[in-house]
Amino acid sequence: MNHPTQPPPTSNRLHRLFRFFVFALGELFYPRIEMVGRERLPVDGPAIFVMNHPNGLIDPLILMITLQRPVSFLAKSTLFAFPGVRGLFESFGTLPVYRRKDEGQPGGSHGDITERNEATFARCRALLRQGQAVALFPEGTTHSGSELLPLRTGSARIALSAEAEAGWSLGLQIVPVALWYQNKTQFRSGVLQVMGEPFDLRDYAADYVANEHKTVRLVTKHIQDGLDQVVLQAENAELLAAIPVVAAWVAPAGEALDLSQQHAWSARLLAAYEHLQQTDPARLEAIAWRARRYADLLRTLGINNPWTLELPLVNPWHLVRLALLLAVSAPLALAGFVLTYLAYRLAGLIANAILHRYDTQISTGKLIAGSILVLLGWIVAAVFVGRRLGDGWGVLLFLTAPVLAYIALRWSEGWRQLYEIGAGNWLRLQRGHLVELLIARRRALAKEVLDAVEMGSESASQPVS
Repeated sequence: MNHPTQPPPTSNRLHRLFRFFVFALGELFYPRIEMVGRERLPVDGPAIFVMNHPNGLIDPLILMITLQRPVSFLAKSTLFAFPGVRGLFESFGTLPVYRRKDEGQPGGSHGDITERNEATFARCRALLRQGQAVALFPEGTTHSGSELLPLRTGSARIALSAEAEAGWSLGLQIVPVALWYQNKTQFRSGVLQVMGEPFDLRDYAADYVANEHKTVRLVTKHIQDGLDQVVLQAENAELLAAIPVVAAWVAPAGEALDLSQQHAWSARLLAAYEHLQQTDPARLEAIAWRARRYADLLRTLGINNPWTLELPLVNPWHLVRLALLLAVSAPLALAGFVLTYLAYRLAGLIANAILHRYDTQISTGKLIAGSILVLLGWIVAAVFVGRRLGDGWGVLLFLTAPVLAYIALRWSEGWRQLYEIGAGNWLRLQRGHLVELLIARRRALAKEVLDAVEMGSESASQPVS
């Protein structure tokens, strides 16, 4: 297939429209997208972002939302077999990579896989020579494992061959990127990106000329080390899920953590866990037991965030103002719920039913199914109203449906906030003794964890004799 160097203007406009809607949907699903290490980002020039891959097609979308520059990425060729997906991928400059296990399938290779992939890698090198950015997933597949998979060498080969073709004057930067989701399949949750230390390939030029294969392995090891520095990893999925929760409870600053602080503190807790596992497993088990008991107590009382018990009582007038705002906006929110809620719930059910075995694809499925079903729901409602009340009313309903749906979304979030604040205030005023007990338990757990972290830090800082 020929790829024109300059797509027609109409295609450019359609691609921009596609990107706008996809970015908007991504930010709607994950309203909190934060970044650590933005100062490390190359502002221009060729760059390869090497990333962990926990969440399917959502991972490159998150990177593209936050970068202030275009970026292309690779995707398995079978995804290009779907016309809608192919058009979407072309809007983002996505390139196909061919896998032997997909041979014979729609979109899979029907010829020489090596030759086809080399054509894709050549296009990557061309983009880099033009000063563009490429995002690659060196693990080679998306997964929910608690540790990084052994890295494949494709990223290193693309980077080294691009520099070699340019006479080692390209100035290519390789940037490790960690993606960390609060809950990757939950609508309206948060995502953190941690940018690692970029490195270039100047020191590898002579080695590459002398021994290409060895140098590819060395650069792959450099990428592995960079990702190990920023990606949270644990010996099992249960531990990796529990550590951030405990980190949120035992914040050393004495206050609730934002995503970047929670990620950093989780990394310290994981290091302390590994140290105690080797030096004092009995103490580790005692801490874990107390943390589980505390979690059970919070769950029994219906408390999601124990920090709310230690914050000052909320001014009653704030609750009154919030309640009035919810009351005034309730009719519009109700209209938004009627137009959207059934399609929203149905999208989640469909995605979970079809993709339950592939949890790395569930959020992608929810995003796609939700977009289609919600839009169809709006069209059906507009047609129904148009036939009953006239075409003008149908058009008006369709145009205002997105606004009404957004009002309904924010109304539900406001209601949850009102309920949590009110419940927290009531608990502190009516069950003061219980609140004091919970606070004392959290602080005791925090002290024990902080002591363990401090002990692990001191041990790590001692010189090896």
